[in-house]
Amino acid sequence: MQLKRRNKINPEFNMSSMTDIIFLLLIFFVITSKITPEPILKIILPKGSKTQTIQQIVKVGVDKNLNYSIDDQRISFERLPYRMNEVLTQQPGATVSIYGDKDVNYEKVMDLVFMVNELGGKPVLALQPVK
Repeated sequence: MQLKRRNKINPEFNMSSMTDIIFLLLIFFVITSKITPEPILKIILPKGSKTQTIQQIVKVGVDKNLNYSIDDQRISFERLPYRMNEVLTQQPGATVSIYGDKDVNYEKVMDLVFMVNELGGKPVLALQPVK
């Protein structure tokens, strides 16, 4: 007497359950995308101006030996505020680009930033060395 195997593997694949899952995922993503129609951060961007103004740039630098310069002219630290005030009165609204050597104490560079700010200039720390 021969016994038949009852546990045969069926090579066919039933796709009905897979389509149900896909439709459920589709419905989930559609519903969740409609919950937040507005952006999370409301950012007010500045408007561009139609006129372009060329701003004047004044270069102020300090090297590792604490030698200060304004537009590549050496000057002592005691004379620096007076000369900076003269330059800013001649060029009102000028941007002051501050160059500091990588070996200089950060406090010396910040002294320049505070001095320029007190004199009414617009201080900007430069990232590239003076060429």
